[in-house]
Amino acid sequence: MSGPRAWVAVGRTPALVLGRSQHALRPDTALRVRRRASGGGAVLTGPWMLRALLRLPRAHPLARGGPTTLARWFGGLHLPWLRGLGIADAELYAGPFEDHWACFLGRGPGEVLVDDRKLVGIAQAWHRDRILLWSATLLEPSPWARLGEAFGRSEAADALAARTISARQCVGGRVEPAAWVASLREVLAARA
Repeated sequence: MSGPRAWVAVGRTPALVLGRSQHALRPDTALRVRRRASGGGAVLTGPWMLRALLRLPRAHPLARGGPTTLARWFGGLHLPWLRGLGIADAELYAGPFEDHWACFLGRGPGEVLVDDRKLVGIAQAWHRDRILLWSATLLEPSPWARLGEAFGRSEAADALAARTISARQCVGGRVEPAAWVASLREVLAARA
């Protein structure tokens, strides 16, 4: 594998993405279901979410610090990006790992919070020759009821709404997805 490569996009259609530990789950949903190589909880993706993938060679110097250090570094790349787009009070989560069936109800190293509410989720998978780092940034409020319904947990929608925040809520107005995609792409290309 050559050097680092980044991919950044906003989803077009809703989909349910399950973490590695959730492979046995069969959610009751009409949504398209995908599985990712990383751990963590379920994510409801769609046009409200900006997703990024950074692929690093396993021999990359950043890999020497291990998964926690790498997650904090990756989340740290998001801080100046978010601040440059008007979210001045974004900060990295500094507490212990909190696993949960829904990604945005849990917390882990490198994830970005605003007012103690999750804005950016981070996941990673380490392979023999490469490391994959994912981030998911809520641009708009997510339709959390759809995620809860898929798992028979309709009460989860209120908890997810209370524990998360979107870029729109942070900046107090509309966000332009194409501009956010382009600016994160630049950050990842320059820093990886």
